[in-house]
Amino acid sequence: MTEMIIPGTYIDVRAEGLISAGRVATGIVGVVGTARSGPTNEPVTLSGSGHARELFGPPGDLNQPAEFTLIRAIELLYNNGASNIVALRAAGSDQDSYIAGLDTLANETINIVVLAGQDTITMGDVLVGHLNATEQIDRERIGVIGAAGNTMTEFLTRTLSDDRVIVTAPGLKYGENSTLPSAYTAAAVAGLLASVSPQTSITNKPLNVPGLAVSFNYGQQAQLIDAGVLAVVRKNGYRILKGITTADQGDPFTAITTRRIVDYAKYGVRSAADPYIGRLNNARVRAALKATLDAFLTRMVEDEALTNYELAVSASRAQEIAGEVSVVMTIQPTFSIDFIKVTMILR
Repeated sequence: MTEMIIPGTYIDVRAEGLISAGRVATGIVGVVGTARSGPTNEPVTLSGSGHARELFGPPGDLNQPAEFTLIRAIELLYNNGASNIVALRAAGSDQDSYIAGLDTLANETINIVVLAGQDTITMGDVLVGHLNATEQIDRERIGVIGAAGNTMTEFLTRTLSDDRVIVTAPGLKYGENSTLPSAYTAAAVAGLLASVSPQTSITNKPLNVPGLAVSFNYGQQAQLIDAGVLAVVRKNGYRILKGITTADQGDPFTAITTRRIVDYAKYGVRSAADPYIGRLNNARVRAALKATLDAFLTRMVEDEALTNYELAVSASRAQEIAGEVSVVMTIQPTFSIDFIKVTMILR
């Protein structure tokens, strides 16, 4: 739009100069489990625990933790701060039913995935497969799952090594005689994770659970950290020992915050780039896109999600013809000494 300011003096405002990054979701939880009632393989955005019970029925008996897993996981999610939950009732408790449910959730906007009542032995490979598949379609997310078994030896048996997977231990204690496996601890941890910003560490954060089935001494706590297990310990209530993924020691994505911050940056870049779809792919428009991305990343620095970043936006002649733009970010997440290089091809 061209506007005359004074005779002979005009300003030309291009629409690209007014584009800013849209809102980026950070705490939406997708949970798959079994229930007494409700539609199967159909995602439902819940409005609260009452809505969940009305739809899916009451939870299973405490002495039958593998029965009707969905409601108890949902209540643990809400009790620990989750506010946006997409629930799906699986057709059964077997792997194929959970795979079908996760496939249904693949294109939903979800940041954290929980498999209600399931552990690394029964569903670990299913969860990893889902996370790998959704990363390929630009739907990055983190999975939280319980460690298999009930003893230290079992908790320390490393079955997964993936920077998108969090494995939790121990199980939960209800009253004197009832316990639930670590799979339900995973739901509580996911609820806490969903309630904080990507740059907020959940290390030493309190967890709202009734009790712990196993207590760990200091030596055992160190072993669990080395094994990539996110342990919950008794400390002024119940708290997260250290917010870690199952990534190998030394991997920058061992810290949950690093994984979440990088995913947030990628989602933000896509959100900022969407309004440019259909516009000219020339130097002027790419400069406007870079300015939009600079504004988004600068806000991440101001919000203390990043300590520093570098950004380049470019396109070869072939990319211009194909309508593609290359975005290269080198970012340093808070709490990390590593610079993470992210290359994205926007189409």
